[in-house]
Amino acid sequence: MLGLLTLVVFWAGGTSYEPLFTGLEIDDQSAIVTYLRENKIPYRLDPAANAILLPRDQVYEVRLSLAQEGLPKGGSTGFEIFDESKMGMSEFQQRISYVRALEGELQRTIAQMDVVDSARVSVVIPKQQLFLEQKEPSTASVLVRLRPGAQMGPNQIKAIIHLVSRSVDGLQPDNVTVVDTMGRILSDMVADDMIIYPPDGRSGITSVQRELERQREKELETKARIMLERVFGPGSVVVRVKIDLDFDRKTNSSREYYPNADTGRGVPRSTQQTEENYTGQQQPPGGAPGTTTNIPGYAVNTQNVNSEYNKTEATTNYEITTRESSEVVTPGGVRRLTASVLVDGELTDAQLLELKEITSSAIGYSEVRGDSLVVKSMKFDTRLPELLAEEMRKERVWRVTVGSVTALLVLLCCGATGYWWMRRRRARSALEAMQKESKHIPTIQEMLTSPDLLAFQGEMAVLEEQLKAYARNNPSEVANLVNEWISTDA
Repeated sequence: MLGLLTLVVFWAGGTSYEPLFTGLEIDDQSAIVTYLRENKIPYRLDPAANAILLPRDQVYEVRLSLAQEGLPKGGSTGFEIFDESKMGMSEFQQRISYVRALEGELQRTIAQMDVVDSARVSVVIPKQQLFLEQKEPSTASVLVRLRPGAQMGPNQIKAIIHLVSRSVDGLQPDNVTVVDTMGRILSDMVADDMIIYPPDGRSGITSVQRELERQREKELETKARIMLERVFGPGSVVVRVKIDLDFDRKTNSSREYYPNADTGRGVPRSTQQTEENYTGQQQPPGGAPGTTTNIPGYAVNTQNVNSEYNKTEATTNYEITTRESSEVVTPGGVRRLTASVLVDGELTDAQLLELKEITSSAIGYSEVRGDSLVVKSMKFDTRLPELLAEEMRKERVWRVTVGSVTALLVLLCCGATGYWWMRRRRARSALEAMQKESKHIPTIQEMLTSPDLLAFQGEMAVLEEQLKAYARNNPSEVANLVNEWISTDA
């Protein structure tokens, strides 16, 4: 206790140190240590946590002073690189400085995420070209170091991709690559919309299509099992369903032409009619084909006769009767369903047929799709459940027995301890009472009735007291006995 109290007093009287910053980069540690040495501030280093420890009463003041100096920088340089303007910088140097500053700011921002320990960003911004066909896209890569035991989910990966793409001019999210220190390409995990991820982030990825099929199968199995267990009892029915969903997106279009049912024709859209009439003694229009009638100015000897000419032309355009239909089939329909039902017991063919009809209605069985449903009955093997129940019963009996024996032993020990304590207390009370009565020496009869007196006083002490009392009461007999011993020894 004295050593413990001395240690507590020494520990309480010493200087208490607290972390100034933890998880520092080497460059930041070096700069902060240099500042502390120049200002003669006591400090300690903690290599395990990459931390700098300061006395408790100086932590906040020094932290504010370091913030004024721009420390810590987080291992990267941001837009503070332009705080000190340099004369004579070329356009290439200015562009490189801008990219460095942009990378540093992105690294600091990504490192603020809870699961990220540190980050490294590399941005490539191509030089602007005069023609659009010569322009190259901007690209970026992000390397993240995760905290021990942490996992990065798809939403966090998407956040990093969109953060980087929105911070760089002309950078598309598809051109951002996110990699961790384990060598896994995290950006590829969120590129496919048909991929889902478990909440824990540890197990493998799952296809959305397979997950939908599994959910539908589980739903149908539960419906059929609950319905059949109402009849046969819990644990007496096994239902398994396999569903093949159709995820193809289909569009059906058709165009049909129908004439008018009354006239057999379509609806007139336009009509054009032309009539020519001629009456006179000249050559009628037209004539026989050939050179004499088709070449202007060619002299032909003709006779003037009375002639008459009539010509009629009619053109009618009809609307075409059209019937168009378009159908879009949404993906996710059931392509084929396969189910099997197994019932405990022996059922007749009629009962199996009824059971098949009931189950087919419950799970949506369709012969048109080519679905398959098998219903069978056979005796289940219940040896394993019975064995487990027997083992549980034996274990329960063993626990009750051990508990009862332990409780009995504890009670016996408590009873024996109480009995022993009571006997000692009675013996001690009797001894104290005898000592109060002028040092009363117990007799042989008292020691026989109360053996605890002998245990308290000691066997030799009691005999010695008895001999002393006998000598005081019978001195002559004791003297004769002593003389007899002396004569015998001589």
